[in-house]
Amino acid sequence: MGYSLSALVSTNPSALSYFDISFLTFEAVLEVVIICCAGFVAAKTGLLTTQGQKTLSSLNVDLFTPCLIFTKLAPNLSFSKLVEIIIIPIFYAVSTGVSYWSSRIVSKALSLNSPETDFVTAMAVFGNSNSLPVSLVLTLSYTLPDLLWDDVEDDNTDKVAGRGILYLLIFQQLGQILRWSWGFNTLLRKRSQLELNTYHTKHGKIVLHENCRLIDGEDEQFLYMDSNQQQEEQQTETTREISLSEDEDNINSKPLTAYICQLPGVKQFLSFMNPPLYAMLVAIIVASIPYLKNLIFDSEQNSIVYNTFTKAITTLGGVSIPLILIVLGSNLYLSNDIPPPSKHYNRILFGSLLSRMILPSAVLLPIIALCVKYIKASILDDPIFLIVAFILTVSPPAIQLSQITQLNNVYQKEMSGVLFWGYVVLAVPTTIAIVVCSLKVLEWAK
Repeated sequence: MGYSLSALVSTNPSALSYFDISFLTFEAVLEVVIICCAGFVAAKTGLLTTQGQKTLSSLNVDLFTPCLIFTKLAPNLSFSKLVEIIIIPIFYAVSTGVSYWSSRIVSKALSLNSPETDFVTAMAVFGNSNSLPVSLVLTLSYTLPDLLWDDVEDDNTDKVAGRGILYLLIFQQLGQILRWSWGFNTLLRKRSQLELNTYHTKHGKIVLHENCRLIDGEDEQFLYMDSNQQQEEQQTETTREISLSEDEDNINSKPLTAYICQLPGVKQFLSFMNPPLYAMLVAIIVASIPYLKNLIFDSEQNSIVYNTFTKAITTLGGVSIPLILIVLGSNLYLSNDIPPPSKHYNRILFGSLLSRMILPSAVLLPIIALCVKYIKASILDDPIFLIVAFILTVSPPAIQLSQITQLNNVYQKEMSGVLFWGYVVLAVPTTIAIVVCSLKVLEWAK
């Protein structure tokens, strides 16, 4: 049926009905779901254990994802392009702000504690801008009618697809920077059981959900944990002391390196960075040096660098998205090895989905539509930009968030629940509705 639809569009683009559009959208989403099912089966049959999932997540974060970021960002990035499409960072900032405040308001209404609120915020502000949107944009670019841009000479479906991927790429890299910095180090950081299970009542009392007891007294500033937690804290302190001792030994053995790493600015920078961010930094450096950029990415030069290094990291980067989907599917299987859900499991799921896929759309979609209608400037006139903007607004939480929760060992069951409802239940109907809605807006804005 996909081939027949494509043929229909090529001969008579206007003949594509909304049913056909819905079917094409369904196909793109179903492709992602099938790959996720493979991961679910692997987890259910014991082929991929919880420890194996964490290993794959670490491997993806430290190797495959950096390669993907570098190969996608460096060849497409230039300062001239950034000037032309400055609207995308603005759109990203506005959408992130709306999602952030949506999550905070919802979390307050649901009486979530600070770590739970941060989790909901991470789900809200970090939407999927990679696997699912890329599949959708590629499919829709070659099948939907009336997506050609009058400002582009000899525009065709290949150029439409290329622009759509470029818009997604820029949005994606902005999200990657924030996700692996603010998301990894703050919102979804490693937390103690004491912090995770601390709640504040209207009377200022501190309530601990499990393994701790309530200190009823406004003047009391200390919380008493059971013996197991005390042992854990002692072990943590011992580990900390050993680590400090090792650091001192390293300083003595490598005085210059240790001294540089301990400098105030350098120390904060190193603690902030991780492999994906290093890949982005290297990509920006390479993109800013034309000779180096051409040497690595220009296939016409047929250089040994392109034929070996570039092809190798491109192959490694190509593993990232399928592996993310496999890990996502495995996370949907609730293994007994995963820590139990939090006290407000259902509230967290509801708040996350509401803050990500419902409330921001209600605010952002009318704004986008009005801008496309009345602001005749830049890429707002490009039909594929409207499609991309609408899809990103309603996309489920980013799949990479499951990697972060696994690496930091926080809210793994909640993450599984959010991904199940976001991708298996809500992704198909919301995506179909948003694509149809975007086409209606295109007709209205003409």
